[in-house]
Amino acid sequence: MEKQHSFWEREEWLKPPDLLVIGGGIVGASTALFYKTEFPEHDVVLVDKGITPEGASTRNAGFSCIGSISEHLADLKISGEDTVFRRIERRWYGLQLLRNAIGDEVMDYLNTGGYEIFKDEELYSECADKIIWFNQKLEEKLGLESVYTETVFEGYPAIFNRVEGAINSGKLMRTLHERLSKMGIRTWWNSRVAKVETGSVTFENGFQINPKKTVIAINGFVQRLEQISVKPARGFVFVTKPIPGMKWKGTFHYDEGYVYFRNIGDRLLLGGGRNVAKDEETTDQFGTNQKIRDYLIQFANETLNLPDNWEIDVEWSGIMGMTENKEPIMKELKPGVWAAAGLSGMGIAIGMQVAREVVLELG
Repeated sequence: MEKQHSFWEREEWLKPPDLLVIGGGIVGASTALFYKTEFPEHDVVLVDKGITPEGASTRNAGFSCIGSISEHLADLKISGEDTVFRRIERRWYGLQLLRNAIGDEVMDYLNTGGYEIFKDEELYSECADKIIWFNQKLEEKLGLESVYTETVFEGYPAIFNRVEGAINSGKLMRTLHERLSKMGIRTWWNSRVAKVETGSVTFENGFQINPKKTVIAINGFVQRLEQISVKPARGFVFVTKPIPGMKWKGTFHYDEGYVYFRNIGDRLLLGGGRNVAKDEETTDQFGTNQKIRDYLIQFANETLNLPDNWEIDVEWSGIMGMTENKEPIMKELKPGVWAAAGLSGMGIAIGMQVAREVVLELG
């Protein structure tokens, strides 16, 4: 016999909201936050398929970054100067919005600065030759002086980025959701959506609700609901057990940003390597690619020179959403239904900025 909802459930829990946001990660939660701030009398419901925000918001490396020079140079070849610098601006202003909205202390923000290390002398020379040009551009566009400088770290030629930092992604997202609750925004966890239409959202258990507006903010999973140009990309990360005398303190990039690592106290977080098996990692299924795992372990041993007895404590994967030109997609797909996806590995940096732009469209 079909389950019947009670009068109380119907009247207080299941009324059609003014806005339904699908996805509890940084974009979805921030969309709910900004919309409720703008329209405090409106009813907002946030839904997510997991018991925590699934995807990348709590499964990333906890970097607060605008990108390394080698990444920017690779992007310039694909997208051109205007697009690349607009992208850097979006990242920078998005990070300032995040810090102002959440607070540095709450999310354990540390302005560590970021190092890009090099083993390829030709690539290093190419990047170092562009430092003055990048610094001039960033001063013109963002008012930031001398962002990049040449240095050496643990014997490797390196480029230091003084404006980068590290955060605690778990605290960030927990704080954000606590604020939603205090604002009266209802969150439904373990609620997997099957279909979205104008004025109608159907869940896998058959329940249907009729919101006035819907935002799909599930990034790398968006093609499960709508066919837009966002491809999933799985990223692998691990954290070691404590390493006595750990030398790698700060945030670090390598190989156009495909490898990234940082310390968490006396532990090392190491992730990436997706370019080792990019086609295989174009998936929205969680899991571990042994080829990438082996590559990162070898990198830790041979490049970072970790002590022989180091061990992995915890490992996981996250699902990102990538667009061809790395630009996020924010658009109305059908009347009353918007998408916000394709953050291309920079969700922490641009997530709130994307959410705010979507809310402007909703208004």
